[in-house]
Amino acid sequence: MKTSKLFISSSIVKSTKLIPDKEYSLDSNDVIIYTIYLPDFIELKSELYNYLNFKELKKVQRFYKELDRERYIIYRAITKFILAAYTKLNIENINFDYHLNQKPYLASHPSLHFNISHSQDFAAIAISRKKIGLDIEYMAEDFKFTDLLLDVFENKEILAIQNADNKKIAFYTSWTRKEAFVKALGKGIDEDFKYIPSLDGEHKIDPTLAKNIEKWQLYSFDLAVDYLGAVAFEGLSKVSKNIQMLSVPNVMTDLLRMLQK
Repeated sequence: MKTSKLFISSSIVKSTKLIPDKEYSLDSNDVIIYTIYLPDFIELKSELYNYLNFKELKKVQRFYKELDRERYIIYRAITKFILAAYTKLNIENINFDYHLNQKPYLASHPSLHFNISHSQDFAAIAISRKKIGLDIEYMAEDFKFTDLLLDVFENKEILAIQNADNKKIAFYTSWTRKEAFVKALGKGIDEDFKYIPSLDGEHKIDPTLAKNIEKWQLYSFDLAVDYLGAVAFEGLSKVSKNIQMLSVPNVMTDLLRMLQK
């Protein structure tokens, strides 16, 4: 029976600052991760609020905590800035459609894939011409992850975590990898989650689980102190030279320059 392959490794990609005047285009193998340190954008929340549509503004009001409202306004608006830059659409015409699992996409640009993740003080948006999934996590000091091991990991993954010098990092590395991959597949956390590979190396997986795509790549990356991330996407099973990680500037004039391009 035909099998799919998943190549897993850690990425040496380092974050660089976004240049607003760059030309926004994607080659077929490009994977770009935009990172947002949310506290740096609090002063822009009133301006960013103006870029949300009626449905998004209604969602803002459903958040119980003010901090959660602020974070949503920031990363939602900046996601629209990024997508407007690549699609050349006016930002008011960036409206999200949703797959059955609530993964957002643009019906007007189905070949442009993106995924969003947020955790505590960070948000990130991955964009590509390939199916893509992204997960970032804050590695909480007091989170008792050992209670989850049997439910979400296979035996060899549990052993790898238990034998690791830093068990917390080992847990979050495997967790973010699984989460990123199921998001790339357009799935949620279901009964298949446990059987998604998460250890370094090349893995054979059931093609029905992999949506019949023959080859996938999955990379872990360091986002910041106490934050880990992982990105999964279609592609050849070798390290891609086209992964970039860019830090979004917290200056409104720079964000508006993205739209001008």
